[in-house]
Order: sequence, then structure tokens, then C-alpha cells
Amino acid sequence: MNSSTTTFVWDRHTRLFHWSLVLLFCLSLGTGLNGDMDWMEWHIKFGYGLLGLMVFRILTGIFGRDYGHFSRFPLSIGSVKSYLAGQQTFHGHNPMGSWMVVVMLMAITTQIISGFLTTDDFFFEGPWVKWGNDSWVKLAGKIHDLNWIILAVLAGLHLLAIVFYQFWKKEKLVNAMVTGRKQEKVSENTTAAPIPLWGAGLLAVVAGGLTWGIILLPGWL
Repeated sequence: MNSSTTTFVWDRHTRLFHWSLVLLFCLSLGTGLNGDMDWMEWHIKFGYGLLGLMVFRILTGIFGRDYGHFSRFPLSIGSVKSYLAGQQTFHGHNPMGSWMVVVMLMAITTQIISGFLTTDDFFFEGPWVKWGNDSWVKLAGKIHDLNWIILAVLAGLHLLAIVFYQFWKKEKLVNAMVTGRKQEKVSENTTAAPIPLWGAGLLAVVAGGLTWGIILLPGWL
């Protein structure tokens, strides 16, 4: 029998990642488009921060136990068809949201890597520039200059989707990303669970170490 209840969906590490990503994405975009050289050093630092978030997200997507776990993303064509036909509901990301997450993570990672291989030939260069030849550096610069537009479009679509679900479908997604719980009708308990605080902290430390290693890798080879 269905009953209205609150369902645990997003662990604290998923919510921390989400809001940190929003902040760093806006800061990185703002400093990158500003055009002022004084802000470029901060732009690079924000890029390092975004890399750390991507590594952290991969780790929590593997070791987390909430609906941010990659195995819980309904990405199959069958899931997409069932959702669009109104035949299936999802506690965490629905198929469209899951694909948006995957595409966003890939686009942000592309922007970070291309930035690491980008230089203005005068004042600033990414940590991987000395690793790549001229053709790779030139290609990375073009990608970095164009991919932010794709990211801006994806971010706009994401915001429109949130508004649609929040006000049209009455699914309070913003509330869930703040509290970690969704109000919904369910027929059985979900298997999502939080990981211990020390576990999330350990993943953050590992992510920081891996990020530091990735940034310095060319100097070690």
C-alpha cells in the first residue's frame, strides 16, 4: 500500500559536491570571461578546485550508498522510454536527469583538461602545457574557448528543468538537495543509506591527494 513519506536520496557528500560545484562553476566562468589578467590566477585555482570535485564525485559515485552511486543511474533506453511513457518513477535521478549528470560531468572534465593544456604564450599556462606538443596545446585552447558555451547551455537547461519539476510537477528537487530527502509516495523502503562521516572525509582526502598528483604529474615524468 502506497503512503506519503520522506525518502532518503542524497547523502551529505552528494549535496556538498553539488553546491560546491555550483559555486566553483560560477566563479570559474566569471573569472574566465572577465578578461582581466589579475583574475587569471584565480581562474586557474578554481580550475584546480573543479578537478578536485570531479575526482571526489567519481569516488563517491563508486563508494557512496545513496542515489548518486553510478550503478543507480537509469541510463538504459528502456528506462528512458518507460519514464517518458509515465510507466516508471525513480527515487533518485530519473533517466533524463541521469543523462544530464553524465553529460555535465564529461563537459566539465573536458573543460578542466583543455585548460590544463592551454597557454596565452605570455603570462599563464596550464600545468600540462609542457607535456603536450604545439598541436595539442593549440587544439586544447580552441576546445577551452568553445566548450564553456556548451557548459553554459547545459547549465541553463539544468535550471529550466529544476523550475519545471519544482513548480509544474511539484517535485521539490531543490529541497531534496538541501535536506537529502524527498517527499513522495513509495510502496517499499529504498536501499539508499548514508556513509559514515569519516568515510566521506577519507574520500575527500584521497580525492585531494589524487588531484595534487594529477596536477603535478608532468613534472614527475
